[in-house]
Amino acid sequence: MTDEASPGKKVDVNWAELALDKVVDFILIFVGLYAAMSVERCQADHAERDEYADLLKDFGLELDANLAQEKSIEKDLGAIDQSTPPNNLGPMAKTFTDFFADLEHDDTLVGCLHAEFLRDKHAVHTPACHAAYGMFREEHKKAPGAHGPRAGFAFRPAVLTPFYRYEVWQMYLAGGIKVFKNKDVAIKIGEVYNNAHLVERQVAEIEKTYNDVFMRQTGRSLATDAELAEIIDDEEEDGVLSVEDRRQLVDIDEALKDERFAVVELQGVIVLQVERLKATVLAMRREIEVAKAAIAEESAKLAR
Repeated sequence: MTDEASPGKKVDVNWAELALDKVVDFILIFVGLYAAMSVERCQADHAERDEYADLLKDFGLELDANLAQEKSIEKDLGAIDQSTPPNNLGPMAKTFTDFFADLEHDDTLVGCLHAEFLRDKHAVHTPACHAAYGMFREEHKKAPGAHGPRAGFAFRPAVLTPFYRYEVWQMYLAGGIKVFKNKDVAIKIGEVYNNAHLVERQVAEIEKTYNDVFMRQTGRSLATDAELAEIIDDEEEDGVLSVEDRRQLVDIDEALKDERFAVVELQGVIVLQVERLKATVLAMRREIEVAKAAIAEESAKLAR
């Protein structure tokens, strides 16, 4: 027969054993909670490390893309490491060369007209001059066109602006510097982007100076050539120049001098601006290489 507690019979309870069981249960709860928190923290650490590794990788890709933007500048200004004046303009130098060559052509025409009608009382008809007049009249029929007022002078506005990528950098700034475990890497990358902004400002300055002055100068040259064409037409058709033509010829002579001095000044300014720009791009190139090396080292630490 099984012993059962009868009504009113006192039951003995082992309180020490019960207390021990409760303590063990309580400890197990905390151990389980700590283990769960440890796993969660470990997973969070891994996720954060993976996110950091992806950020470093993205920065490396952007730095490579930004380094490649040198080509946007080199297409008009030549190799970045060719920065010493006066031979640092690269392809842009041809615009100046062509302008001065065509200015010389106009100077020759004006010199012929001077020799024929201003230096002597009687016109001196020179075959070489009349050949030059004929060529100018033919050229002037073709111009002005899309390539400028003179047949050999082709001005096209410069578009040097590199398209630097800032997306990852902007995301990083929005997240705060705490994202970077190694603050030195962040500083090195920041130096690159500071120089990228500086390059963009210097490029914009060169574009504005070059394009604005040459556009105005092209317009002035167009007007000067139109005036010169009228005088040459009068000379070829009538064999004489009126008093008004002679007065206008003197004005054209002065205008050509002003054009020459204006473009000489422009070339001097552009040469110095390009020297400064190329020095900045070279500095940025070195900073990109330093930043990429720092990123590679930081990525290697994460992979261990």
